[in-house]
This record gives sequence, structure tokens and C-alpha cells, in this order.
Amino acid sequence: MPFEPIRTDEKLEAPVRAGRDFEGQLLFGCGTFVLASVITYVLSAWPFFVVAEMYLLRPFLIACALGWIPSTIFGLIVMRKTGLAGGCGFLAGAMTQGVFLFLRMEQLLLGHSVVDLPRPELPLSWGWIVPTVWAVSALLLVVLFVPKRELADEPPPDERR
Repeated sequence: MPFEPIRTDEKLEAPVRAGRDFEGQLLFGCGTFVLASVITYVLSAWPFFVVAEMYLLRPFLIACALGWIPSTIFGLIVMRKTGLAGGCGFLAGAMTQGVFLFLRMEQLLLGHSVVDLPRPELPLSWGWIVPTVWAVSALLLVVLFVPKRELADEPPPDERR
């Protein structure tokens, strides 16, 4: 007759602590990735729908600050709490925001070539520089702030069991 939790007939001197199961870890990591990426994108994109006159420099910078500061704070928190899954989710949301920002900038910068649209104060080069800076800065944040124990091949000696 098997004994719990290892289902053998070996008699144990002390109870065995059950570890996290593999499926639970996968579900936690995947769920964290999806939630972190969606929340990062929503936090960073909403000001670009709300702020008016985005073709002017000051409203554009306000929209960037209103989106990027909260999403970066959220990303740092989720990276420290959940590790690599949260960091990759933050990076995925930042990459999605970079694509959105590139397309939005292309739309705003059409005023340089189309006569009927308002003339933007933003330089043409910002159309690719701003999304690239956002994506690269998000990547650097992930590299710097994901706990180093998450990046190791093996757990440290004190965590092996």
C-alpha cells in the first residue's frame, strides 16, 4: 500500500514537503507574461488616444511621460515580483507599444508632406527614433532589473534540494 506523497511503500522519518508542480509553474509564467504585456501596452498607449493636438511638441512629450512613467514603474514591479516571465511580458508590451508609436508618429508626421494637415512641430527623424528609444530602454530595464537568479542555468547552492 503506497504512502503519500511519493506513493512508495518506503517509510519516511519526516514528512516530505511537496514542491510546485510543473504545470502550475507553466500556467503562472504564461499568465504573468500575458497580463504583464497587456497591462504594459494599455498603460503606455492610452495617453496617445486622449491627449489632443499631438502634432505639437509639448502635448506629444506630455503623452509620452503620461504613458511611459507608469508603465515603467509597473514593469519594474512585475519584474521583481515574478522574475523572467514578468520581464518578458513587460518587454512584449513595450515592443507592441513601439510598433503602435511608430505608426502613430507616421500618421502625425504626414503633416510635413500633406498640405491639408496641420504642420507638426516634431522632426521627421523622430518617427523612428522615439519608438526605437522606447524599445531599447525597455530591453535594458529587463536586463538590469530581472533578478539574476532567474537567468542562471542552475539554482544557487542554498536553493538546491
